[in-house]
Amino acid sequence: MPRILVTNDDGVYSRGIRAAVEALGELGDVYVVAPLFQRSASGRAMTLHRPIRARRLSIPGAKVVYGIDGTPTDSVIFAIARFGGFELAVSGINLGENLSTEITVSGTASAAIEAATHGIPSMAVSLEVDWKRTLGDGEGVDFSVSAHFLRRIAGAVLAKGLPEGVDMLNVNVPSGATSETPLAITRLARKRYCPSVEERIDPKGNPYYWIVGRLVKNFEPGTDAYALKVERKVSVTPVNIDMTAGVDFGLLWDLLTP
Repeated sequence: MPRILVTNDDGVYSRGIRAAVEALGELGDVYVVAPLFQRSASGRAMTLHRPIRARRLSIPGAKVVYGIDGTPTDSVIFAIARFGGFELAVSGINLGENLSTEITVSGTASAAIEAATHGIPSMAVSLEVDWKRTLGDGEGVDFSVSAHFLRRIAGAVLAKGLPEGVDMLNVNVPSGATSETPLAITRLARKRYCPSVEERIDPKGNPYYWIVGRLVKNFEPGTDAYALKVERKVSVTPVNIDMTAGVDFGLLWDLLTP
């Protein structure tokens, strides 16, 4: 049986991770290593300046489960160091979509990226939900359709592998989707949020600041955001972790040469 690593950034107690385990159980032996607590927007951060604590847990359908007091990326590194290689790594099912180039901010997508750097075919799977639910445990959220697409895509990757030049897939499922909702192969949108800083004043008269974001609402056709938000399709974006620009290096030499 293939060995499948499951992680997330919502925390090991999220109902989304349990839905992922149930969806993948018939495809292989499932190992779960995920943060003990919510670690959304942690990107590809690693814990380097303190020890990591790990707690052995249990999730029905999983062969091994650990919760660690670190980041999603820490979870992937811990899993590989402790258990060796995997045939597939899955991050999710995340509460809330992960779109555009901002997947580098997402702990969900970054965990899949980390696994891909180790040569493991990887995928991040996210479900569009109301923003008020993105920091909860998923109570009351129906993961059945997103689990259907996770099983379908994971089964295809395990059977056929990813195409050459593709290291991971970023999958987003719209709310209200059904098993008949079409897939769209997409590219990353440029931005989903325009971040800024909001100043507030504490009771002692001192300023403090929140990072806030204004949603971008207009997207180019062919992007993940357009497929999800406009066409209401399941977006599947192939990602290559080599971010080197596809430019003629000679042009850069011309630019940099006096």
